[in-house]
Amino acid sequence: MKKLSAKILTGLVLGSLMMSGTAFAADESVEAFDLDQIVVTATRTEKLDVDVPASTEILTQEKIKMSGATNAFEALSKVNGVEMNQYFPGGAPFTSMTSDINIRGFGGGTLVMVNGNPINLNNKYVIDAIPTEQIERIEVVKGGGAILYGSEAMAGVVNIITKKGANNSVTVGYGNRGQQKYNVNVGNDKLRVAYDLKKWGNVNSISGSTAAMASGAYEYNLNKNIKENFDVAYSINKNLDVEFTHFESDVTYDRDTKTKTGEYKAQYRDTYTRQDLAQINYKDDTVTAHAWWTKNKIKYEGKNWTSAGKETIASPTVREVTTLGADVQKTFKVSSKSTVTAGANFKHESLDNPVSSGKKGDKWNRNIAAVFAQLDQKFDDKNTVIISGRETWTTSASKDQKYHNFSGGLQYLHKLTENKSVYAGVTQSFIMPTFSAMYPSGPSAGDPNPDLKPMKGVNYEIGYKEVAGNHTWKFAAFTNRVKDNIAANWSNGTYTYSNEDFRNKGVEASLAVKASDKINYDIGFTIQNPENKNNKYAAKKDWQRKFGKYQLKGGVDYTIGKFKTALTASYVFDRYSSPSSSKSYKIDPYFLTTWTANYAPDKNSEFSLIVDNVLNRRDNMSNTMSNGGAYYKTPTSFLLSYTYKF
Repeated sequence: MKKLSAKILTGLVLGSLMMSGTAFAADESVEAFDLDQIVVTATRTEKLDVDVPASTEILTQEKIKMSGATNAFEALSKVNGVEMNQYFPGGAPFTSMTSDINIRGFGGGTLVMVNGNPINLNNKYVIDAIPTEQIERIEVVKGGGAILYGSEAMAGVVNIITKKGANNSVTVGYGNRGQQKYNVNVGNDKLRVAYDLKKWGNVNSISGSTAAMASGAYEYNLNKNIKENFDVAYSINKNLDVEFTHFESDVTYDRDTKTKTGEYKAQYRDTYTRQDLAQINYKDDTVTAHAWWTKNKIKYEGKNWTSAGKETIASPTVREVTTLGADVQKTFKVSSKSTVTAGANFKHESLDNPVSSGKKGDKWNRNIAAVFAQLDQKFDDKNTVIISGRETWTTSASKDQKYHNFSGGLQYLHKLTENKSVYAGVTQSFIMPTFSAMYPSGPSAGDPNPDLKPMKGVNYEIGYKEVAGNHTWKFAAFTNRVKDNIAANWSNGTYTYSNEDFRNKGVEASLAVKASDKINYDIGFTIQNPENKNNKYAAKKDWQRKFGKYQLKGGVDYTIGKFKTALTASYVFDRYSSPSSSKSYKIDPYFLTTWTANYAPDKNSEFSLIVDNVLNRRDNMSNTMSNGGAYYKTPTSFLLSYTYKF
């Protein structure tokens, strides 16, 4: 892969230099539908996508709608190079485990933000309760992003950008499997007040064992899932806005156990997940600033039964994570060809376990501060170099566990024409150890691990972007190496955490085509080989496969008059599960399919039909289950909605 990457890079650079003397063709314009979009997340400054030296994907409001996604988690599930780890329908959490997205085969390395404000709490996030009606667009940046945004951005960054102003609409929807949807969005160009409620009813055998186990085969049944989202946003002026969002998910489920002597109800659980986010955002021509407060609370409790019917109360667990932070940057125009962006970041993290397995828990705190700078140097109209660096350190940490890290990056972009570019880059990333890894709690908690090292990674990438008429091409080849990856191991009924290594190399490519005023389609593929060095279960500590090696994704939409329809799909195969209790092992592919149809008889009304899992596949949506277990894709479901705009 290194030799191949070197050859490709050499060919791209030599080819670009040979053509650099040719003037940009006058008939080529950036009027096409994809790379003309402004991207903010990748470099912290506004740039056209074709001018960004990184692999990016922008999910527009229309693209999200036509994909059939009802929330942010579903919208991200079919992005090229992204794999999902899902528990219950729609991305609902399972006790303290939240469904997550994994970029380029690295689990737990995605930083998720809302309007530039991070919502990762203890490396977890709850985005299944962010409705698509609230989203303006989503920017996905693959590859390390820690230089600009700090810890958690090892594999990439997702920035969910919410709408400004209101749609003034009401939506009501019903479907099978107890689905209900209600959405209200009111206000004006300054104020938006929105409420969203999504319900799922009973879904049997949503998780279970794929084979009989020593303790008996089992299956989980979802009783209900209720997601609520309340959002209020106000634009004080063109530069300053404030927003508060409350989202929660309430999941109840039971577990049936099957033995040689019969079947019995063994478990009932009620999981309540709540997250609040308050944010203040300021932006003018040279200064961007954010301040945020976010809090996540997870509570789960329930009952257990023996095969003889004896009932016991399960010890409750409550976990609260709070972050208070601020981020400010200023852009300086040093010369006509040199721009410097510099800033600082500070956040206070707190993890509180007031009740852990029925007992009083502990509380942990730390401050994380950082300074960063980025030089954007243009040599001429065709060649640009970006040099960036970030220094991060902790203070006031519990047990005096202090960390510091410096990450640097170098990126080069060459414009072949106004609409074609090649780029190459190397960037470093890191992830601070989380409180739950250093100080695990709960019935399965192992010994404290206060001396865990921060993960450190390097991302090498070369790429090509082009807009040719109505065609948009993207290509990237990458190599990722992570040292001291923090991994969980399950043994003798407890979890322990240790530092291991991770590596991946691969290529990804995509094509988006606006074939006509009626038809659009896109197709993409990823080939990669994510592996981790399993220190506990692998013979001779060799490398173990993770996630999927191949992904194919695509979609097509068709518009005729007042009617729109779309079909999207994502196929991941040559998959491996990497549980904490055994070696990695091969699992079956998953194939996600969604069909949507929308009809707007007039400017005020719209009918929408979403059919998910069109092929009714029973795919395993987990990448970390031990042998004999799976979380299954929800059987074919449909949701029919009506929206009235006023």
